[in-house]
Amino acid sequence: MSRYFVGIPIPADIKKKVKVQSWPGLSRYKDEKITPQLNWHLTLAFIGHLEEDKAQELKALIKNYLWGKSFKLSIKNFGGFPSLDQAKIIWLGIERGKDDITRLALELRSQLDNLGIKYDDKDFVPHLTLARIRSPKNVSRLKENGKMKQEIVFQADTINLYDSEKQKNPYEIIESVSLE
Repeated sequence: MSRYFVGIPIPADIKKKVKVQSWPGLSRYKDEKITPQLNWHLTLAFIGHLEEDKAQELKALIKNYLWGKSFKLSIKNFGGFPSLDQAKIIWLGIERGKDDITRLALELRSQLDNLGIKYDDKDFVPHLTLARIRSPKNVSRLKENGKMKQEIVFQADTINLYDSEKQKNPYEIIESVSLE
């Protein structure tokens, strides 16, 4: 069975820049579950397991819907869920293009609702997950990482439907569409 999510891939050259700039701060958490660089993406909607008929509807939606134009995004500053002082997840936030990616995520979620496909409906916070922490930690020292205060800009021009169940590293791309 597949475990689906929809996201925007991060280009390889941007992944390298992010790694170089984030590692000085993140390295102190290297004993935690660091997200492999090959799997870095920006999740628009986490869906999970689907019955085959719903999976086919999801694939058709991703492939055939008119998603709109590409846009610029920038990655900047560390964050944490639920907060930096009690983090279970360490992430990098989106600065430039936040409205565009939020619009895209909400549009996708509306289409999923129309198809009756369930997804994780937490409030959308655009971010790049870097690590998962076993027990909550205060990681607010990451804010002091000056390198991650610099924006890393790239063009968001693709939406992928991923399966994280069958292939772990990198996640398997089931469908991929270009933004205009």
